[in-house]
Amino acid sequence: MRKNKNLLAFGLAMTVVFSACQNSPDSSIVKNKDFDNMIDEAQNTEGGFKSVTDVAKNYDNYQTTIDDESLKVSVNVDAKVDIPGTGQMSVMRVKQKKMDQDFLNKVKEVLVQDETLYDGSVKEMKTRAMIEQEIQMLRQQLDEFPDMKDETQRMIDELQAEYESTKDEIEYADYPSDGLLHSVAELYEKDKQNDFYSWEYSLNASGDVYYGVSDGKNGKYTALYVQNNEDYGNCLRYDSDSHGDMKISQVVVGETSDLGRWKIGEEDPKDHLLVEGGETENYLQEYTDMPTTITQEEAQAKAGELLRSLGLDDFECSEGGLYGQACGVLDGGEKTGYRKVYIFKYLRNIDGVFVDNEGGSKYTDGWQGDDYVKREWAGENIEVVVNDSGIVGFYYNSPVEITETVVDKSSMKSFDEIKQIFEQMVTVANARGEGKDEEDRVSIDVHSVVLRYTRISEADSFDTGLLVPVWDFIGKRTDAYGEKEAVDQNACIMTINAIDGSIIDRTLGY
Repeated sequence: MRKNKNLLAFGLAMTVVFSACQNSPDSSIVKNKDFDNMIDEAQNTEGGFKSVTDVAKNYDNYQTTIDDESLKVSVNVDAKVDIPGTGQMSVMRVKQKKMDQDFLNKVKEVLVQDETLYDGSVKEMKTRAMIEQEIQMLRQQLDEFPDMKDETQRMIDELQAEYESTKDEIEYADYPSDGLLHSVAELYEKDKQNDFYSWEYSLNASGDVYYGVSDGKNGKYTALYVQNNEDYGNCLRYDSDSHGDMKISQVVVGETSDLGRWKIGEEDPKDHLLVEGGETENYLQEYTDMPTTITQEEAQAKAGELLRSLGLDDFECSEGGLYGQACGVLDGGEKTGYRKVYIFKYLRNIDGVFVDNEGGSKYTDGWQGDDYVKREWAGENIEVVVNDSGIVGFYYNSPVEITETVVDKSSMKSFDEIKQIFEQMVTVANARGEGKDEEDRVSIDVHSVVLRYTRISEADSFDTGLLVPVWDFIGKRTDAYGEKEAVDQNACIMTINAIDGSIIDRTLGY
């Protein structure tokens, strides 16, 4: 898909948790990941705890220090133990849920209202002026890269041929949107020369898509994108901005990242921007005509009202705050601006317990027999973006459907047992290995331990799984390489199945 060099380059930022290459202890902790055995343990009426309040009733805080010199790992735990306010936790079967036409219609009714949308592929179409600019750049390369002269000339010839069939201006009215989800294959077959749908087809040949955009003539640029993609996830994205064309199409749902946004007063915007050329500061100009003066409470009330109007009553706000969000362009496209907005993240909440897969997507990328398979199932979440204008962003990622309650009141291990597993495994899972220098040391600080649901999957089933109670150990993992440090303040250090005590590898999904 063609990208505009003047816009921020939003890159892939997936959180992938790799297992260490150390020999694990000969223990059922890591060997036994059999779903039938786990369900048997969940149904056990004699062992474990059925009451959530009894699981960790003696723990408000958990403190310990671990230092393994041979593996170059040091761990400091000073954590609040967070127990949900519910009497029991269960085991539920889930599957990936497709975005349907009814939900798309409801979003258009609530957010788009009477604004006219056109086929979003117009965002990828070129004008003659754009082609002329590309030809001029290639002509400059003829002298700069003589070894590539033949290839460069071929590209110039192709662009000159394209120029003859291209319009001076793109008329949006020539590309009406019917507002319907369509098969990607159907749209591709209708127009194989369409850059957007040929790109979609290369990554989502068997899926569905809708992409609608406004022309911005009323001073407001709106984009609405929906996809159903069995390999890379299902999602809906809505964005509204007063500056520049919105382009929010996305194929790999897990690519949604912190790039292009930063928490005001807490984070450095340079850590969240990828800018092509120039000093980063030149790109950080705030749009003052898009203010956010309402309080966080007022903004969250608007976000909650939106979810209720869309029938998303099973979601609760898990976090939120004031952010800088890159958007639009300044000075004829030479600089990128940002707006201040409130961003709220919502997670599915079952009887007062969050379902959280934010520790990493289930991910496979490699050869399976004679076929190369790349698939991702990201965690379900909703983000709502709010400023004084109202809802200016709504992103619903990887929806799931609960199909069955497998165990109504699950038995769980005590936190005493869980913390022993953590202490036994955390250094092994993060080991740098013998012979490593001191600067390769891994330092881990755990500040919270949370009992909640997460989604796990059977090894031979990618798009179905179970919601199970887990203990997430959350904190900061610092990997030092000379003067550089890679730090995530809220990394999921380890996830332990609360039922059988097995370590959950988020990338495998179990």
